Amino acid sequence: MRDNLNVEIKNKKDMNKFEKIISSATEELTILGTNSLIPFLETSDKVLANLLKLNKDLRINIYYESDSENFTQSLCLDTQFSTNRISYSSLSVHRERIQGHVGLKYSVKNHCEKEQEENDFDNRFTISQVNLRLPINVLKIDTKLLYCFVTNELPTIEDYIEVIDEKLIKKLSDYLDFYTDKAKGGIYLSEPNKELIQLYDEKDYPRGIFPRSCFYTTKYKRYSVWGFVFNRKGELLLHQRSDAKTTIDNRGLWDKSIGGHVNILDRSSLQTAKNELIEELFLPNDIDTKHLRADLGHLVNFGDWNIAKRGEMQFKEAFDSLTKNDWIIFGATDDNGDPISISRISDRRFHFSEDNVKYRKTIFMSDVYLFIAPEGYVDTHEQMKELVKLSEKTGAASDHKLISIGDLRDWINQEEEKDTEKEVFTDDLLYINVVLRPLLEKFSEFVKLIFS
Repeated sequence: MRDNLNVEIKNKKDMNKFEKIISSATEELTILGTNSLIPFLETSDKVLANLLKLNKDLRINIYYESDSENFTQSLCLDTQFSTNRISYSSLSVHRERIQGHVGLKYSVKNHCEKEQEENDFDNRFTISQVNLRLPINVLKIDTKLLYCFVTNELPTIEDYIEVIDEKLIKKLSDYLDFYTDKAKGGIYLSEPNKELIQLYDEKDYPRGIFPRSCFYTTKYKRYSVWGFVFNRKGELLLHQRSDAKTTIDNRGLWDKSIGGHVNILDRSSLQTAKNELIEELFLPNDIDTKHLRADLGHLVNFGDWNIAKRGEMQFKEAFDSLTKNDWIIFGATDDNGDPISISRISDRRFHFSEDNVKYRKTIFMSDVYLFIAPEGYVDTHEQMKELVKLSEKTGAASDHKLISIGDLRDWINQEEEKDTEKEVFTDDLLYINVVLRPLLEKFSEFVKLIFS
């Protein structure tokens, strides 16, 4: 009983110390690394709200550890050699209290009395995830700097040291600036619950999880899938990317049937390819579509498409067992029967304004998949429009088109003669027209034979 009382008294003292330190902020409160402030920061919503109310020029910036950083820290912290031991699961709980949908920012805004005040808080209070390693935690209160090291002990508010030495102040200021400036290391920051993807190095080794916004570079790669959807006439489905101003890149350009990043939770790129088909074409949340019940169970995997090993007519017999709603999916292979995975630099077209269009380079590793739609889904223009109507209605895509591989080649050639191909097609589709056209022509002929 006495021990529990002592812990409670210590926690109250630590909380009072934490509140006292941050309550002196009038212009800036920046917190880089939140694990060292467990559990005080996550329960400081009232204190932070009062600070924002009292100091109209105050900006509060909180940068919390990524899930990967927490896992790495737990390898040191969750051991018998750490007196301040904490597990990865516990770190995850505290992280969620900071960044969750009903996390710290939500709690702070709950103390607002008017909508105008809530909007003001929203502009002056930011929470972001750091996707770089965090060897040092920093507290900046106006011009005052405090720091603590992250070792095999979880630091606490008692471990923060105020910096007096001017040389160290400069180093820590540069460190903090690098981590938070979007033109520097801050490019690796992400908003809570935003999409994160795996980063691969030049040897295709996975090296960490980062926001997709930082991948417009040739220093490292992202992993994706390319999917080509054919109807039973051997026609290819194309989609025109959204022309909404919120579209990140390649706005309004014609592209392959489907594509997307391999989710960090997907077991394989095949799983991603199936998910992308469901999300981009079926759109099962559309209450008006006849394909409302579409799910992954309707995608039947027939392995690698290699007709040198398996005769074309053998597939015809295999397809006889399919139901009327089943889609066929193949992994694409080259002439040697090896799975096709494209690794290339892709030019992404950015609209910074109507008159300011620039290109940024990124490197993709893309596994290629071939789909055959069930009969009656995309056999005609009208059927195709019924299938994809919600994606066009919501702006996920501007338009869709069914086209033969030969007509696609001719269309691209016409635009090339006018020197307008990059204003009409994505760089990926231009590449596909050259490098993958033989594959698509063969597969189109295969589909026409099987379903003639």
